[in-house]
Amino acid sequence: MKESNMNSTFEKNKRGNIIAALPFLLLIFLLAGISGVLFAAGTETAHQGETPQDSVSQASGGTDTTVLDMHSSEVLWLESEGVAIATRHETPVSKAPGIVTVITAEEIKHLGYRTFAEILRTVPGFEILKLPDFGDVVPAVRGLEAANKVRLMLDGHFVNSPLKGSSFNAFDDFPVQNIKKIEIIRGPGSAMYGENAFLAVINIITKDAGDIDGVRISSGYGSFNTYEENVIFGKKYGKVDISGMLHYRSTDGFSGTLERDVQTTLDEVFGTLASNAPGSMHDKRQEFAMNLKVEYDNLWFHGWYNNKNRDTFVGPQYVLSDDSDIENNYVFGEIGYKKVFDGGLTIKPRIYYDQFDIRPEIEAYPEGSVLAFDANKDGVYDTTVSFPDGFIGIGSEIERIAGAEIPFDYELFDKNILTVGLEYRWVNQGNVRYQSNFNPATYEVFDSVQNLSDTYPYLKEATRRILSVYLQDTWDVTDTLNLTLGVRHDQYSDFGGETSPRAGLTWAFMKNATLKLLYGEAFRAPDFIEMYIQNNPALQGNEDLDPEIIKTYEAGLSYRFNKYVTSGLNYFYNDIQDFIVKRPLPGSTTLRYENYGDGRVHGVEMETKVDIGGGNYLFMNYSFQDPKDDNGNDLPYVARHKGNFGVNVHYWKYINTNLNTFISGRRSREADDARDDMPSYALLNLSVIGKEFFRTMEIQGTVFNLLDKDYNDPGTASMSSDLPRPGRSFFIGLSYQF
Repeated sequence: MKESNMNSTFEKNKRGNIIAALPFLLLIFLLAGISGVLFAAGTETAHQGETPQDSVSQASGGTDTTVLDMHSSEVLWLESEGVAIATRHETPVSKAPGIVTVITAEEIKHLGYRTFAEILRTVPGFEILKLPDFGDVVPAVRGLEAANKVRLMLDGHFVNSPLKGSSFNAFDDFPVQNIKKIEIIRGPGSAMYGENAFLAVINIITKDAGDIDGVRISSGYGSFNTYEENVIFGKKYGKVDISGMLHYRSTDGFSGTLERDVQTTLDEVFGTLASNAPGSMHDKRQEFAMNLKVEYDNLWFHGWYNNKNRDTFVGPQYVLSDDSDIENNYVFGEIGYKKVFDGGLTIKPRIYYDQFDIRPEIEAYPEGSVLAFDANKDGVYDTTVSFPDGFIGIGSEIERIAGAEIPFDYELFDKNILTVGLEYRWVNQGNVRYQSNFNPATYEVFDSVQNLSDTYPYLKEATRRILSVYLQDTWDVTDTLNLTLGVRHDQYSDFGGETSPRAGLTWAFMKNATLKLLYGEAFRAPDFIEMYIQNNPALQGNEDLDPEIIKTYEAGLSYRFNKYVTSGLNYFYNDIQDFIVKRPLPGSTTLRYENYGDGRVHGVEMETKVDIGGGNYLFMNYSFQDPKDDNGNDLPYVARHKGNFGVNVHYWKYINTNLNTFISGRRSREADDARDDMPSYALLNLSVIGKEFFRTMEIQGTVFNLLDKDYNDPGTASMSSDLPRPGRSFFIGLSYQF
């Protein structure tokens, strides 16, 4: 699609804008560290001999740095511990060719959050949204709502569903007790990982046998009738390591009042009284999950299963209903092996199988509703149909994935590692079943729910085959300069191929300072809903869709002011093409998925940590982002300004206290929504941990939204009502290690 003149000019001047902004960014970066320097200045002598402790996550991330030899002329990288997410092998965070955040288990525990999705709010550039249809808690990343634009992995295993391209319907409530650390790349990752690695890549790393060494049982209760029960276990038996988790969670969820829904407007048009609004949203959830890892020498098995039953929050048509439910089952198994050969060659083949079983039972419109349809397909609603028992649809399908991957690492010469990989994925959508009380072709209303699986299946059964090859070279050109070049090609059987290059230069240009210059491209493949939904009078799939494409330019600067204070500053520019959106068919009221429109996002991310030892630390971050479409309009739902501030105090060995706040600026609406922008808000949380007072017992209490701030997540223009979010709430947990 052709861009407007304004955006063409913006594109031509892009590099000039980045260069012109650098002096200003450097000034902000230096100011970000001033408060930390002043804070640490009075304590430096007292802690002269201490090793800095692990502290809150930030772009330079990971554990603390190796103490530099003051008499050495060799400049060293800032960190000693490495991360694998950026290059697929261990690399110091400051050297990694990406903007990387690492969140440790200790930091997660101090914050007091109970689920994985909540933790993401603390990451620069991330915000958390509650989607109005099915109530998924998803991130907005660097200016875009990103449910299907973030690649999520569990111990390196890709867990996004092929149906919607997202992982958050299954993993938003992932328990924190079994998380060892979370590694996050902010920016594109398709050059190494392929599909969905668009705005970010996240790897949840679970605890191993050595991390647990026994059994830890935890239980808790909180607001909204929330119960949690967890067992994590791990033990070494000679050469065999076994670890895993059992988890149960049940909650009624926050039942805020929705003032208006789409049915409210339909009632006003047709003179009916069917709407349940004003009424309570439905966010009840129940989940059971199991995780198992077994390792023997260099052979491993990893298995995962979870079952989640949940209400539909508002509902897929943005209409409140009391009679809807969704059941999701997800299971995967993976077997892998690592072999190191003489001569610097390492091979790590693996095979895997995933299965997603999805069963939605939806009352899309309530009893007594009247709907209008375009029977003649001429763009005019000319037929009205009454649904005395409501509009009911019951579907089910199974998504199956089978795959194999063979990556090779080879040390070409000293400090140069070549990575080559091959991967094949077979993805199948089958066993599609559909029942309804309505004929989508004739608009006839049935007396009861009828089986339409053979005549009008709501999804097309389809198979996607993906063959991928990737190549990466990481080279320590000097002791202080690292160059990474990579490219990946993914060939899809249903829409063609995509090639994703990357380049990264990291430079320790002075002691305690690192500069990163990065470029990468990524894609998001059309998901199965977007391509294959059918027999729906309101929405059609499109098998001719192209992937969404992003090109990202980044510059990152990290600096350690002294042994206590480290700051980071990043600038990014995203050029996004071929958004996949819903568009009306010509001369019809039916919507179809199409590639339409482009976007531009540029922004700044800053963060500072102050670690004064003994478990006492302070952290802060701030993000600015300016998302625009190709007409210069703000992209909806995300704040331009957001930030976090927190302090952790371990003033007594038995007590740890953490106070943290998240601040969000104003958020824009959809282009066709005439309401004012959503106001800014701030959330303050307080967490207190009591530990070691009785053997291995720990008790933790957390108060969320301590000041009882009223705030909402955005509702759609068709609802004309926003989604109220919880006020002050609490959770109390108890755990014991055997």
